[in-house]
Amino acid sequence: MGRSQQQAFLAMLLAHPGRPLTAARLAEGVFDEDNPPSRPRSVLATHAYRLRRALRDQRAEHLLVTVDGGYRLDVPAGSLDSVMFDRLVAQAEDPAADRPRARDLLTSALALHQGEPLAGLPGAHAVELRRHLAERRVAALEAKLALDVDLGDNPSCLVELDQAVFAHPFRERFRALLMLEYHLADRPAEALAVYADARRDYRAEGLDCPELDALHARIRRADPTLGSPTRPVGRSAAAHGRPTPDRGSDSGRSPVPEQLPTPLADFTGRQSAVAELATVLTRPHQGAVVISAINGIGGSGKTGLAVHVAHALRAWFPDGRLHLDLRGTRADPLDPVEALGLLLASLGVADREIPADPAERAALYRTTVAGRRLLVLLDDAASVEQIAPLLPGARTCAVLVTSRVWLTGLPGAHHLHLDAMRPAEALDLLAIAAGRARTEAEPEAATAIVTACGLLPLAVRVVGSRLAVDPAQSLAGLARALADEQTRLAELAYHDTAVEPVLALSYARLDGEQARALRLLALPDTAVLGLGPAAALLDRAPERTRELLETLADLNLLNSPAADRYRLHDLLRVFARRRGAGEDTPAEVSAAYARLLAFCLATARNAEATAHHVEHARRSLITAETAAPGRTFDTVEDATAWLRDQTELHRTVIRRACQDPALPLAQAADLTDKMGSILFGRDYVTTVGDLAARVAEAAPARGEREAEALARSVRGSMLWHAGCYTAAGEELRRCLPLCVGAALRRLRANVLQLLGANARALSDFEAAIGPLEGASSLFRQLDDETAEGLALGELGFNHARCGHLARALAAGERCAELTGGEVSISSSVGSYYLARILHLCGDLARALERAEGALARFRSFGMPAFQAATGGLIARIHLTAGRPTAAVRAAEEALPQAHCVGGMLEGTVLRTLGQALADLGHRSRAGACLGQAHEHFRRLGLDADAAETERLLGVLIECPSP
Repeated sequence: MGRSQQQAFLAMLLAHPGRPLTAARLAEGVFDEDNPPSRPRSVLATHAYRLRRALRDQRAEHLLVTVDGGYRLDVPAGSLDSVMFDRLVAQAEDPAADRPRARDLLTSALALHQGEPLAGLPGAHAVELRRHLAERRVAALEAKLALDVDLGDNPSCLVELDQAVFAHPFRERFRALLMLEYHLADRPAEALAVYADARRDYRAEGLDCPELDALHARIRRADPTLGSPTRPVGRSAAAHGRPTPDRGSDSGRSPVPEQLPTPLADFTGRQSAVAELATVLTRPHQGAVVISAINGIGGSGKTGLAVHVAHALRAWFPDGRLHLDLRGTRADPLDPVEALGLLLASLGVADREIPADPAERAALYRTTVAGRRLLVLLDDAASVEQIAPLLPGARTCAVLVTSRVWLTGLPGAHHLHLDAMRPAEALDLLAIAAGRARTEAEPEAATAIVTACGLLPLAVRVVGSRLAVDPAQSLAGLARALADEQTRLAELAYHDTAVEPVLALSYARLDGEQARALRLLALPDTAVLGLGPAAALLDRAPERTRELLETLADLNLLNSPAADRYRLHDLLRVFARRRGAGEDTPAEVSAAYARLLAFCLATARNAEATAHHVEHARRSLITAETAAPGRTFDTVEDATAWLRDQTELHRTVIRRACQDPALPLAQAADLTDKMGSILFGRDYVTTVGDLAARVAEAAPARGEREAEALARSVRGSMLWHAGCYTAAGEELRRCLPLCVGAALRRLRANVLQLLGANARALSDFEAAIGPLEGASSLFRQLDDETAEGLALGELGFNHARCGHLARALAAGERCAELTGGEVSISSSVGSYYLARILHLCGDLARALERAEGALARFRSFGMPAFQAATGGLIARIHLTAGRPTAAVRAAEEALPQAHCVGGMLEGTVLRTLGQALADLGHRSRAGACLGQAHEHFRRLGLDADAAETERLLGVLIECPSP
């Protein structure tokens, strides 16, 4: 049933059969407390969808019912193994049950346990239920083994007690039963040895063992009451009527099969996977055969890992280790009936004794391995149906399976997904293959090589082999060759070993729809692709897209790191693109990108509308039609988070639009504008500015004046946010002549507002007033109250700096009125603008109230630039009010965000902090802060701010120390 979090969802529903669970309760139980999803209800809905899909295959989708936003699973309680376990244990504990009957009931109950309960499942519910079920099982095992000792007729009792002590070394009851079994079998020395071992182990942990101490004393004094009428002292299990099974003489036994392939000489890394597999395969039996299934993409090292572990566990499986290549990825996978014949022959069964009937052949196989401690390695399995007949029935056996697909239908199996290696492991593997001296001599090239290999063991071994046979080949040269995506797969080949054919085997198993999906999903240069963008690329409905992508994830051709998010391995992306170049026409590729661009733009418009709480029509600066509805958002936080997360995808589609004439450049320009309206911070500003420059450069050749005008305005805005005020002014003045005609009035108003803000940054407050008055007038004509309010807020600040306090206050109050109402970015910016004006007008109490309210909202929106600006304003208000201590606290809180943003903002916060520190008498720190602020202003060409900061430094130097 899918991957771990989906299984946790199912487990929680199964633990409460027929009872509705609310979404809140499910979220609390299923998701890790330290890393919950941002949209838990959406993730739960995805899990419910996947569960229904699995149930639909069994015609049982009606069992999962949605109830008031939560879910209920209508399964009979008696159909659950946990319920059956409790019933059997209760019957065994009934005083009316005789001891043999009670033991049989407990044995049946314990047989229901297949491996660790809920192994590897996340969430608080799984943790607690796993603990509860494990404790119930151990208690039942104690009771069953106690009856074994008392009845004295189980020849495997000592073996089972030894395994129980190994698994639970500090469970006193198991050691006590082991001591008692040795004592009753008249083996006192071994009984005392158990006690000695226990005392040593317990003392090492600082523990006492009173039950063992008391039993030891009774054994030492030969207490006759330790025996019973059914089990007197000195009667072993074999002597009590149960003969010890005869394994036969050495000459009559079949040879021990040792069929494992030779382990890889260069095997390295994978320590956690090796430890996990070794633990599972050597765990004392739980009443059923132990199965561990390794899955992963071709070339991830599944077979190498399995063979390595199987060799390491030789001592645990003295009766042999079988190996079978099931050829699951080939055109002719091994038939299960033929596979059974090969296994039986390996176990010494003569050909004439192997039945032709499949059921009889499987039964003979299970009989032959019964009682043997065997490890069966089934390599390259195609499906559960292929390997199900090959599973031993003996609980003394263990099975290790490798497959490129998730074998989720294996009952009680432990699943291990093998991903790419860690970088350090891949580098170590390259060093082993090519020579450590070479990799240490060119460390950067070595890192580039393993990165180009996608950290895939097969690819790293191939390039390592090439380097080993060519000592003259430099690592840097090979890294350059691998950097070219067009030739990378050709470079990853050596003699008869190559990466591309391995990936081609998986591709060949896909149907037409799956293959098309894989090729189109590989187009964008983005690490993770969400369900919405994927649906746009594939031109399929979201539900159909989810089904399609989940089938690819089950085949390990996609990885799903979170609900409705999918990732391609780097080399698989390269492979899929190569296939796409031969199978998809350029028109089909352009159409896919066009759908993706339209989806991204529509969703970005929805995000902007939610973030600013304004209709799209009032934010639209040029005409860029799109029929795609896009994704919608409930909160400002969701909208801003989505735009941040999709930056990589947006960069890909905008660059493609600049290169591909079939894509509308106006949509690309509009998308950069939507990114720039929300994303701030040094990295985002640089990214959006670069994308806008690309669009502006491509537009003239296509005759798209509107796209060029919008792109230049966005680039001018980003240059302003980056503190490049001279360049920003030049770009905006270049843009303004392009903004002619009624259709571009809104864009012209936007550019005028930016020019006013740029003049204000350069401290030319008088020059700022004209453009800002023009902007507010145009916005008023357009009946855009929010935009008009923001322009008035900027205008009011400049009036205040020019001493026009009445006009400043009127503009600020009107700004707050027009932008107020619903909580949004625009209303928060309006409050910030009013707070600035109130501060300059001397109304410090109202200024502080407005600024603190805006700061709280900017924090919730995740907008570091506005957090820093507002925090710096709060510090300035405190300083003006004569509260230097509060000013220092506010400035120091704002400084980390200001540092991330950089530019004028960081210099302003540092200057305020320096002034506050000087007022408190901390002259050295004050001087350091003012010095840093001066350097910021000087570097940015902000002469007025640099001069003012230099004056403050001079005052600090001239004033004598207190």
